[in-house]
Amino acid sequence: MTQSGGPSPVVVYQNAPKAGRWFLRGLLYLILLASIVLNFVLILALGGLCALNSTLMYTGHVREIVLRRGTQDKVAVIPISGLVDGAMVEQVRADVQAIEHDPNIKAVVLRVDSPGGGVTDADECYHELLKLRLLNKPIVVSMGSLAASGAYYISMAAQEIYAEPTTITGSIGVMMPGFQLTGLMKKIGVQPEFITSKPAVWKEAGSPFSQFTPQVKAYIQHLLDIDHRRFESIVQKGRGSRLVEPVAQIANGKIWAAQAALKKGLVDHIGYLSAAYHWVAKKANIYNPTIVELKPPQSIFNLIKAQGSLQSPALEVSPKTLFNLARPRFEYLCMP
Repeated sequence: MTQSGGPSPVVVYQNAPKAGRWFLRGLLYLILLASIVLNFVLILALGGLCALNSTLMYTGHVREIVLRRGTQDKVAVIPISGLVDGAMVEQVRADVQAIEHDPNIKAVVLRVDSPGGGVTDADECYHELLKLRLLNKPIVVSMGSLAASGAYYISMAAQEIYAEPTTITGSIGVMMPGFQLTGLMKKIGVQPEFITSKPAVWKEAGSPFSQFTPQVKAYIQHLLDIDHRRFESIVQKGRGSRLVEPVAQIANGKIWAAQAALKKGLVDHIGYLSAAYHWVAKKANIYNPTIVELKPPQSIFNLIKAQGSLQSPALEVSPKTLFNLARPRFEYLCMP
């Protein structure tokens, strides 16, 4: 019993703590259930990405980027861009296979903008593109700013060559880029040692850690000359009577501006990419073709990796990089 006019009594419910515990327990159960469901969804999504990535990477297909839409007849553009290396060989091989299996592709444009690269890589690209000639698919080259050395070698697979007014081409020759470190190592007190089998007296020839004696230079020069003669023979085969002077006089490593290259017979026309499209469509006897550029398939994980590398670029010096810098390598490469 309370006194009138006094404060209201405080009513205490004995079951309040018990209700609170049940509420918290239920909330925790809901959070746990949501976490399980979310993890399950993430696992399914990751599995789907892996499956999609495997499909994109291992089907061997290429993407077709439509540059101009027309009839069902197609002209395929194969980009020869950047350094000619093993990755370019694989992509050219995939592009050729895609063209072989697509009857709607009637002709090919090589869009060349490259300083060249490895001797073997350039030769393999050339060899792959020659397969299209056997299928009676016309090939034309459209040169960009630079189409030199190994890139010019690859261009010999085409029947016709267009150079833009500002194109630089030529640089027919072979080189072995490198450096000689013996003088520096002597200054810092480092003495390189090579131990080879007794008969293998030429095993270290060309290494930046050994002397470039006259005998070593003559030996390497002989090997370079062999690849140079092959380059000359490929140019002779590709250009033939269109060369206005013997190939030996042109294959001196010089680069040529478009007009000079035209006068020497290294190219056939001065014109832009549209002119190359017109020529190859006429050669294939097709009208208003759809023009598609062939691209490698995009891997989901490569896209994520590329995005990450754009955000945080870093210089990576790996053992493979150091090995590539140190090893002798023959290249059809323009280094003006």
